[in-house]
Amino acid sequence: MPQTSDDSIPVPGRNEALPEGVSSAHILVVDDMPIMRKMIGMCLERGGFKNITFAEDGDVALQRIAETAPDLVILDINMPRLSGYDVCKKLRADPATASLPILVQSASETAEERVEVFAVGATDFVSKPINHPELLARVCMHLENRFLIRSLSDFQDRMHSELKMAREMQHSLLPEDHIISAVEDIGSASVEAFYKASFELGGDLWGTWPLPGNKLGIYVLDVTGHGVGAALNTFSLHATMARFEDKKLDPAEFLTSLNSSLVGSFALGRFATMFYGVLDCDTDELTYAGAGAPRPIIFGPAGSRALDSSGLPIAIVKSATYENLTDRLEPGESMFCYSDVLVEAEQPDGSILGEDGLVSWIEEAAESGDRTTVVKRLLDRFYADQDEHLPDDLTAVAIHRSKVTNNFDQDSSMPPKVVVISTDDSPLFDYYEGLQAPGLDVERTTLATHESGLQQAEFPNLSAVVIDGAAGYEAAQKKHAIIDPAFVDAGGPVVLVLNGEPDKADPILSFDRVKYFDGQKGVDALRRFLAEEADDFVRICKLKKALEDRAPEEALSLEGSYRFASRKEAQKFAMMFSQASSDPVPLAIGLSELFLNAIEHGCLEIGHDEKGQLIENGLLNEEVVRRRSSEKYRQRYATVNVEHTETSLVFRVEDPGKGFDYKAYLSSENGHDKKHGRGIAMANGCFSRLEYQGNGNIVEAEFELQ
Repeated sequence: MPQTSDDSIPVPGRNEALPEGVSSAHILVVDDMPIMRKMIGMCLERGGFKNITFAEDGDVALQRIAETAPDLVILDINMPRLSGYDVCKKLRADPATASLPILVQSASETAEERVEVFAVGATDFVSKPINHPELLARVCMHLENRFLIRSLSDFQDRMHSELKMAREMQHSLLPEDHIISAVEDIGSASVEAFYKASFELGGDLWGTWPLPGNKLGIYVLDVTGHGVGAALNTFSLHATMARFEDKKLDPAEFLTSLNSSLVGSFALGRFATMFYGVLDCDTDELTYAGAGAPRPIIFGPAGSRALDSSGLPIAIVKSATYENLTDRLEPGESMFCYSDVLVEAEQPDGSILGEDGLVSWIEEAAESGDRTTVVKRLLDRFYADQDEHLPDDLTAVAIHRSKVTNNFDQDSSMPPKVVVISTDDSPLFDYYEGLQAPGLDVERTTLATHESGLQQAEFPNLSAVVIDGAAGYEAAQKKHAIIDPAFVDAGGPVVLVLNGEPDKADPILSFDRVKYFDGQKGVDALRRFLAEEADDFVRICKLKKALEDRAPEEALSLEGSYRFASRKEAQKFAMMFSQASSDPVPLAIGLSELFLNAIEHGCLEIGHDEKGQLIENGLLNEEVVRRRSSEKYRQRYATVNVEHTETSLVFRVEDPGKGFDYKAYLSSENGHDKKHGRGIAMANGCFSRLEYQGNGNIVEAEFELQ
C-alpha cells in the first residue's frame, strides 16, 4: 500500500494512484443539502478527483449538464421541485446523455425504492449516510468502465473509417467507366459486372483493358482468405500486373510472370486463382490461360460450353508454367466469368448448385430476356435463396458481344418490314391478316421456322418485330429469345401483343426493351402503332448511317441563329450540330426529332393523328412535298438559336405553328406509349434539359458536352 497524506483516502482495491484520465474526469454532484454536497466533494477530492462541480437541485443539474456534459453524476433521489427520478428520466430520454453513468444516493433502502431507481435509468445505488470508501470504489469503477467503452468506441470508429478507406481503395482497382467503354467499343460488346466482398474487404478482383491490334483483355482472380490479409495480397497482385504490360497479349506468359514474381510474397498457404483471356475482335479468336479458376462459360444461340481454366494457382510454386488455349467468342455470344461461391453456396434443399446447375441457370436466364442483362437475372435468382452475407466474395462478369456491329441499312424505295412471330393455332392468328398496309410489309413466321434465331439478313428492311403473346409467358419467352440482339441493341422496336390487359404482377410484363399492346384495341390501332414505331426506327437508322459515313470536320463555331424550311434542311442542321459532341448520335437524334416536329407540326400543320394515318398508308413524304409547295405553307420556316459554351450546347427552336399541350408529354412516364408526343419522349431522353415555352411552339434543349 503506497503512503498517503492524512487528508487522502485510498480507493479500495487499489495500490497505486488513479490514472490521469480517471482522476481528471468531470463529476457533477447533485444534492439539495449543502452539507451533503460538501461532504461528497471532500470525499472525492481526498480520493484524487480534481474536476468536481455541484448543483443544488434537479433543474440546475439539467442546465449544467446541457452546458458541459459530465463524465458521471452523483444524484440525490429525494429533492424538491425536480426529483432525482425525474432527472434520471430526462437524461435517459436524451440520446446525448443516454449512456451517462448516474450514481443515485438515498437514505431509504427499501426494495421498492431500489427497483424504482433502476427502473428510471440509474446506473448504481449508494446508501446514506455515505460510506466514503464505498463511494470512491463505485465512482472509480463506473468511470473506468465509461472510459473503456469510449476508448473501444473510438477504436471501432477509427477501424470503420480505415476499413472504409481500404474498401474504397480496393474498389478503385476495378476498371473505371472510361476503360469499360473503350473495351465495349473495341469488342462491339457490353460488359455486365457485379462485385461484393463477403466482409469489409475481400480477395476477389476483375479487370479489363484495351490492347493493341483491336484486341481486349479480361481477367478474374480470387485470392484465398478474407478481410485485410486477402485485400493486401490483392493489392500486391494488382500492382505486380502493372510490371508486365508487355506480356498482356500473351495470357500464358502473363500468368507465368505474375507467378514467378509473387511466390514468396504471399504467406504460407495463401495463393490466387485466376483466368485471363485476350479476344481478337477482328478474328473473334479468344486466347486464354487458367490458374485454377472456376471455368468461364460461353453461351449464345448455339448453346453453352465451359472453357478449361485449370492450372496451378499463382504464388505456390515458382517454376509453374501456364499454357495458352484457344476458343472463339463470336458476335452474338457472351462469356461469363465468376468466383466459386456462386457454384458452392448451399441451396435451400441442401444441395450445391455446381457448374451444371449454373449452366442451366444461365441458359434459362438467356431465354427469359435480353442477353445483355443475364447476370442481373442470374444473381436475382441466386440471392433469392441466399443470405445477404455470403461465406466468400462474389464476382460475376460477362462480356456480351453484339451479333451485328453495323447500323441497319434501310431502303427508302421499299416499305418497312414487320415480322410477326406467331403460331397457326393462336387465337390472334387471323387478327394479323389485317396488318398489311401500303406503309407496311408484314410477314408472319413461326417459332419452329426460326428455331435457331430470327436473322436480320433474312428480312431486308426489318423495322419492327411482333411477338404473339396470346399463348402466355413461356411461349412468348421462347419467341423473344430468337430475336436478333443486334436488332434490339440498334433500337429496333419489339412489340408484344397481348389478348387483353394483363395483371400488373403477370410475368409476361417482365421482358426487357419490349413494348406492349392490347390486341383487343383492334387491328387498326395496332397497324398505326407499328407504322409509327417502324417510321421512327427507319429515320434513326438513316441518321446513324449518315453520321457514320460523314467525313470528320474541323471544330465548328455553332453560335448563332439558323433557319430551315424542309425536313432535309432539318436533318442537315441536326447532323452538323451533332459534330460538336464526342458522342454525336444522341445529339443528332434529339435535334432531329425537335427539328422535324417544328417542320411537320409547326410549319406544315400536320396533326398527330393525321401524321399517323399518312405513315400507315405510306403517304407522309408525298403530303410533306405537297404542302411544302403550296402557297399557304411555302413561305414558312423554323428557326434555331444556338449558344455554345465549354460545357454545353443550348438550342432554342421556334416554329410558326399554333403549338400544343406539351405538359402531359413531359410529365407522364408513359408518354412514349401514347399515339401523340412520340418525338418529345425520344428527344427528352437525349438532352439533359428540355423545356417547352409559350403555346408549345418554342422549345429549349440543353446538351451537356463530355
